[in-house]
Parts: sequence; C-alpha cells; structure tokens
Amino acid sequence: MRSDQKFVTAIFNELFDKNLQQYVESLSKPFNNDSDPYAKARNALAALSDEAKADVFAFFKVIIADSASVILGALDGVHFPDDIDGEFVVAYDGEEVQGDLMDIFIEKAQENSVYG
Repeated sequence: MRSDQKFVTAIFNELFDKNLQQYVESLSKPFNNDSDPYAKARNALAALSDEAKADVFAFFKVIIADSASVILGALDGVHFPDDIDGEFVVAYDGEEVQGDLMDIFIEKAQENSVYG
C-alpha cells in the first residue's frame, strides 16, 4: 500500500470505525436530564423512531466525510478555504503524501456507501 493510501486509510478508519461508533453509542443511551451537548442531542434523538435515528446517524457519515474532505483538499492544494492560500507539504515517514489525499478519501467513502 502506498504511503498516501496508508495515511488516508488510517484517517478514514479513525473517523468511521472509532469516532462515529463512539457518537452512535453515546447518543443511543437512554434519555436523561443532563445538560451537556451529548445529552441534549441524545434527548432530541430519543423522540425519533429507530429508523429515523438510523437516518440521522447515516447523515453523520456525510458530515464526517465532507469535513475530512475539506481538510485533505486543503492539504492537497485543491481546496482553498478563506485566508489559506499557501502550499502545504505533508510527509509520512519521510515521504511526501499530499496531492491525492482528498480523492483517495472520497473514493474510500464511496466504496463504503457513505453517501448513500
């Protein structure tokens, strides 16, 4: 596996296999009277059917993928957020890896049905 693919795969797995699962688990807990952001979201979701909750969690995947794509696109030099107009050099284990990070990530997201 090329270094850029290894980098993107690690990021993808962290976001979707770990972070997303933590969100789903935390937001699937029973209703309570806590006031932290997780509790507020969990309590709002408690009013939904299981099917509607699944739809919301599926949309989380799109949010995660779009957010990661913005960052990877900026590192690749193909997406330019306001006030970021310089070039980045991203290296993994001494090898430059930027250039196709966003494309690799989006391809991986499509392979994993993130967008539906």
